[in-house]
Amino acid sequence: MLKKWIWALLLPVFLTGCQAETVPQWETVDDELVEVIEVIQEPYAMTFGIPDDAVLEVFASSDTRKVYLQENGDYEITSEALRADSIADVVQELTGFSMEDLTVMQTLRGSLPEYQFAWTSNTGSGGIVSRATVLDDGGYFYALVFSVQESCGDQYQDCAQSVFSSFGIYADEQF
Repeated sequence: MLKKWIWALLLPVFLTGCQAETVPQWETVDDELVEVIEVIQEPYAMTFGIPDDAVLEVFASSDTRKVYLQENGDYEITSEALRADSIADVVQELTGFSMEDLTVMQTLRGSLPEYQFAWTSNTGSGGIVSRATVLDDGGYFYALVFSVQESCGDQYQDCAQSVFSSFGIYADEQF
C-alpha cells in the first residue's frame, strides 16, 4: 500500500513536465511608439542689390527662386534656395558640370561656408558666362547666379560685383 501512495504522489510530479501548456504566452511591448518627423525649416530670405534695369520674371519665379532679366536680355540674375546633400550636388544642378570639372573656391561669409565658381555655356543665341556664389547654412544652399551674354564682354562686371557684394541671408521673423 505504501508503494501505491508513493507512486500516487510521484506520478503527478513526473507528468507535469509532459503536460502541454494550454495558456498561450503573449508577447507584450511596453515601449511607446515614437514617430520621427523631420521638421523642415523654412529657408532664410535672400537679399541682394537688384540693378535698376533688371525686371523680375514672374512666371520663372517661385517662393524659393527669383529670376531677374535685364531689359535688353544682356544678363540674368537668379537667386534660389536649394535642398541638397552636398555642395557637389548644388554645383551639378546649377552648372551641369561636376565639381571636379570646375574650380570651386571655398571661403567664409560671416560664419557660413561660401562657395564661388564660374562656367561658360552655349545657347542658340551665343555663349553665356555665369558666376555663382553659394552660402550653406546647414539646411539649405542659397545660390546667387549672375549670367551674362558672352558678346557683352566685361560691360556688366561692375554690376555683377555690386550684386554679389550685397548678397546675404536673413531670418524673416514675420512680426
